[in-house]
Amino acid sequence: MKNRFPIHALLTAASFLLALWLIYPYLHQGKELSQQFVAEIFDFNEKNMQLLPRVAVPQPPRALVPASKPTETPHPLLHDANGSMDHFYASLLELEQRRRDQPVRVAHYGDSPTTADLITGDVRELLQERWGDAGHGFILIAKPWAWYNHRNVDVSGSGWTIDTAVGGKRNGEYGYGGAVFDGSTGAKSRLNLTDGGHTKVELSYMASPSGGLVSISANGKQLKTVDTRADDRTPAFAEADLPAGSHTIDLKVSEGKVRLFGVVLSKATNAEGAGITYDSLGLNGATTMVLSRIFNQDLWTTELQHRSLDLVIINYGTNESGFQGFVENQYEGELRMAIQRIREALPLASILVMSPMDRGERMHGEIRTMPTIPQIVDIQRRVASETGCGFFDTYDAMGGDSTMERWYDSQPRMVAADLIHPSPKGARIVAEALVNQINAGYMSYKQRHLPQMETAASRQIGK
Repeated sequence: MKNRFPIHALLTAASFLLALWLIYPYLHQGKELSQQFVAEIFDFNEKNMQLLPRVAVPQPPRALVPASKPTETPHPLLHDANGSMDHFYASLLELEQRRRDQPVRVAHYGDSPTTADLITGDVRELLQERWGDAGHGFILIAKPWAWYNHRNVDVSGSGWTIDTAVGGKRNGEYGYGGAVFDGSTGAKSRLNLTDGGHTKVELSYMASPSGGLVSISANGKQLKTVDTRADDRTPAFAEADLPAGSHTIDLKVSEGKVRLFGVVLSKATNAEGAGITYDSLGLNGATTMVLSRIFNQDLWTTELQHRSLDLVIINYGTNESGFQGFVENQYEGELRMAIQRIREALPLASILVMSPMDRGERMHGEIRTMPTIPQIVDIQRRVASETGCGFFDTYDAMGGDSTMERWYDSQPRMVAADLIHPSPKGARIVAEALVNQINAGYMSYKQRHLPQMETAASRQIGK
């Protein structure tokens, strides 16, 4: 593929097309765009990569890891040789056998595609089609960025001071979803739900001696007033039952000042089983350092444990890939620290490291894979194996080297002009690959464990 005009003109045009692609829904809805919004479209910068000095992280002895050459055999898309996904698969088996009265819960931490619920929205849909719909899960109460989006939930808010874990100033006090919303009397948010089957909403907030009051309403009817005052400063939660057919949920600060983190939308357990929730936790411009360094560990631990997660997905690398030195010298340590912090909070949960997608760059009139992408994938695969995590190779699932060139040249295009963000069609391909691998891993788990469980059950009967 050759340029027919100067490279600078091409890059300018590509950036303009990306901006239009991102803001089109807002232009279509007649919403005004601030200069801050336009600037934040490309808000990731090298300063974000040097927030704190490197910290040495103990590494396991290399002798514990069998040596292998990448060229000997193809890598599986979902690598789980050490049984690290067994807790998650066991939870799914409990669902299938109707032995579980709580949903299986998944948290997916990621960067900008996740911010718009791309890939994650499809994964949620596909998993819930098979395992049951326990509700949408966690969502922020307002848009930190104009393109923040969750499938089947439209969020709007006013009067909030919003800060996020990407370049924020809250000393790690960001809660489960990586954002904080400070509001005084009159600050409000509305969630419009396409799906009226939700039966419960839970508010996540920071309780403090100076806390105020928040009212929760559904379909215009007030359900509950939450008093966020407490003797100590601590993360807290408040539930309210939703009337049948609720399509709007309103939050409003009725008195004083509050600090909120987000809400969880859930559905009641029924005869079909407890179902599954899939929390899409995306932050624009995010890197692994959000988990390894930025989140306050005590607060984050409380939130992770409250969600009682069965699987945590770590899906970063795209933004790191723009910094060769960081990838070579610091990235592995940050990934190890993130895994360690999650495991300290949730020692039983499965952890899945999910690689970034391919990322293209234009060189000499051609689109090529950035060389740091396969480097990051190799690091993630090795670290996941050494730390007892599963690993999903998104890069390989897409087609490996030069995928973004093929996706950009396809009709219709499956990636934006920035050669990073997938179109809905491209996102669906990635989601289906992940879900297919999860289903295959689950079937393998059943084949290995179900006969043992049946034998143990028959022995109990015989006693």
